[in-house]
Amino acid sequence: MKLKTNEIEGFIRAPQTSCVLVYGPDVGLAAERAQTMMTGVLGPNLDPFRLSEPTAQAIASDPALLMDEAAAISLTGGRRVVRVQRAGDAVTAAFKPLLESRGKSNQDGEESLVIVEAGDLSPRSTLRKAFESAKKNAIAIPCYVEDGYKLEAVIAEALRDHGHGVDHGVTAFLAESLGSDRAITRRELEKLSLYVGPNAVVTLTDAQDCIGDSGAQGMDDAAFAAVSGDFSKLDRALARSEIEGTAPVSILRNLAKTLLRVQLASGMRDQGASPRNAVAGLRPPVFFKQRDQLVAALSHWNTKKLSMALGIVQAAEVACKTTGFPATAITARAALRIAQAARRR
Repeated sequence: MKLKTNEIEGFIRAPQTSCVLVYGPDVGLAAERAQTMMTGVLGPNLDPFRLSEPTAQAIASDPALLMDEAAAISLTGGRRVVRVQRAGDAVTAAFKPLLESRGKSNQDGEESLVIVEAGDLSPRSTLRKAFESAKKNAIAIPCYVEDGYKLEAVIAEALRDHGHGVDHGVTAFLAESLGSDRAITRRELEKLSLYVGPNAVVTLTDAQDCIGDSGAQGMDDAAFAAVSGDFSKLDRALARSEIEGTAPVSILRNLAKTLLRVQLASGMRDQGASPRNAVAGLRPPVFFKQRDQLVAALSHWNTKKLSMALGIVQAAEVACKTTGFPATAITARAALRIAQAARRR
């Protein structure tokens, strides 16, 4: 069974089911939600007798291990948690009998809670299908990349939790600069909190000084290389993003965001503004280290080419989610096509 978006936050605070799959391109958000569910069952002081963390590789090699761990009873009493991280379709065969057994059980919310964390599973994924098709005692929770106002709300809430108010434009800048992985976002906001000091109001200057070289730099390098037609830099940036484990869909969305900023600046240029003034007029403001790159990129683009490039990115994201082909290859091909378009006069 798959939860609706507006049901997710309430569910993870008190998971009344026995098997949960958290998956999606935002690996940090998936891990955060898994941790929230685990803490909801075990409490803040984790009892090692109530927690088991078998590896996905061990379960794939010995499917009976999962059933044994799920059926085990805590020596100290209380509900147990079985957490399986970095799972994929290789463990589907082990989970099918567990889901079938739990589907016939009437002890919903009393049996051990089995939490499975996976990456960006396609609709064809056998593991995802097994959870989504289960009619009882199994829930699938997608963890998609957040952007725009939704990401701004997450940032504002996190800064409030750290005791900070924010000046106008700060959350918009941070949403633009931090990238889309929840874990990276929270780490960078903790760094910002330490930078400004206890209970201080975060200014736009504070955010720009502290977050300028955040975890999104690899994706930004790829995006600016693509819109500038720099093949060598693009190749290096894509390789770096792959090594760092950046989700291909995140790279595509960051590329689309950069193209939209070029499109806005291009519109102001076409109305008579100089390229530099057009870039300076963008809101939220462009990080100072990227302004010259964006000014230079403007010379490569017009309205027709930008519409074509945005279409390439949109089609690539759809292909990543529906075709079953390697998402990394689809993303690289889309970025190269955009770099070629940037060079074409």
